[in-house]
Amino acid sequence: MTDSVGSRGAARAVLFAIAVVAAYSAIYMILMRHEGRPELAQPVNAVYWVIMTMTTVGYGDIVFRSHVGYLFSIAVSLTGIVMLFAFVLPGLVTPWFERLGRELPERVPEGMRDHILICGYGPMVERLTERLDEMGIQFAIVESRESVARGIFKRYTTVWGDPSDVQVLRNAGISTARMVMVNYTDEVNADIVLTVREVSGVEIIAMVEDLRHSRFLSYAGASRVLSPKTMLGTFVAQISTPSCGECVFPGAVQLFGMLSLAEVPVFPGSPLAGRAISDPLLIQTGAAVVGIWRRGGFTPRPAGSDILSSGTVILAVGDSEQLMRLRLLAAGDESTRRFLVIGYGDVGQRLVRVLCEHGIRPVVVDRRDLTTDRFEHVRGDGYSEDALIRAGIKDASCIMVMLNNDHDAIYATLVARNLSPDAFIIARANHLLSTEKLYRAGADYVASVPLVASKMLLTMVTPASEDLTILYEGLELRRYEVRRRSAMAHRTLKDLALIERFGCTAVAIDRAGDAILALSGGTEILPGDVLVLLGPPGSMDRFSQVFGDGG
Repeated sequence: MTDSVGSRGAARAVLFAIAVVAAYSAIYMILMRHEGRPELAQPVNAVYWVIMTMTTVGYGDIVFRSHVGYLFSIAVSLTGIVMLFAFVLPGLVTPWFERLGRELPERVPEGMRDHILICGYGPMVERLTERLDEMGIQFAIVESRESVARGIFKRYTTVWGDPSDVQVLRNAGISTARMVMVNYTDEVNADIVLTVREVSGVEIIAMVEDLRHSRFLSYAGASRVLSPKTMLGTFVAQISTPSCGECVFPGAVQLFGMLSLAEVPVFPGSPLAGRAISDPLLIQTGAAVVGIWRRGGFTPRPAGSDILSSGTVILAVGDSEQLMRLRLLAAGDESTRRFLVIGYGDVGQRLVRVLCEHGIRPVVVDRRDLTTDRFEHVRGDGYSEDALIRAGIKDASCIMVMLNNDHDAIYATLVARNLSPDAFIIARANHLLSTEKLYRAGADYVASVPLVASKMLLTMVTPASEDLTILYEGLELRRYEVRRRSAMAHRTLKDLALIERFGCTAVAIDRAGDAILALSGGTEILPGDVLVLLGPPGSMDRFSQVFGDGG
């Protein structure tokens, strides 16, 4: 795209220069005849004189003798100088030299082996590439779009070329790669998968935009086909209602034994709203609160006096029964809850389907005319106040903004929060940079497509890396085995100063198969313990540098 724009600009500059030369040549011939020298008023002489004057060469074999001619000569010279510095140097010469100095690589470094090939860089794999780089896992990106390749080749090993071309794949080390991921459109992905299968039996993971195309990618030769959008729709449906049968705790992370870490949103009307963390109603569930989220702000190990409110997302540890008791309390009276879904694209359709399967009849706002009796439908833009009011947004307890465009989602969230201040708002983000903006706009929970994709892919790339789990954007869970000579051994949690020094918190301790949830500053860490910590990646990295690696 950038190259085509540059080519059009260069073409316009050339046409402009030709027009200027032609205009000045015509004036030259008129002035020469006016001076009584018609023998010099020829087209060849005119073009010759104009070009010599504009380029400031000026051989001096043809000169004007009148004052008007002198002024015209000055004007032509100045025009040439202006065009040189305004168009020729910045538009043609400078980019040419810059391109010579920034040649894109067309093959991986010699000897690169056992690496992952990622065909197509974009939001879906942005977080994955960051994590692979942090973990020291070798990978190379094959990118056909020059502008994208130029933006990443200094950070990551990049091969500029069409991944559906056999030679490009060979240059990318397909013969020594251990896995290939394809991340273009479904049609382009199919072409790439077929090409990979021509030259290699390597495992291929294909990202699919439309789940209906999965079978075609499998038929082309993909080992596994993933649909992050479909998974996101299912996840949002499951986290917004406790009536999802076996899928009670979507995204829950198993710690050890029967214990899991789960996200539990507090909805409007919940008896937990307005109560403190230390309230007996919450304590009786048996689940331990290890952190809370409020509009994107995370508080590790909140104080017992901290008050829960509608829109809070609790991070809790417990077994399935304890977490279920907590979730039912956080959900409140489900019979009074009204679900509003804004946007009926790929994610919205999956979300609505799962809700309907569990007996929930939502109201859907979409600009298309949807004919169905499974749910109520209001036609209109998802960010239109009129459409949202007609959809009953002021009575909605749970609003799900599932628009495909992040700008639209941010605006729709602003409108929804203004119309329904107390509702629990879940918003979808297609780009990681939009997450914080959606929280500022009023979302209580942001479901990120890239984060879901990176979690799915990271699990496949490093299936044994259960020691590190991405929960939210900017929040990770790590396990640390306390060895006999570890600097942590025989020290208390207060000694470690986890929150004050590192910005992370202890979730639980596995001691010879027994889970310890009731952690305090006086809890001693013993050799053989497995300590589970929760915090931002930077905090965890600082802790690892001081006390050893996780795992």
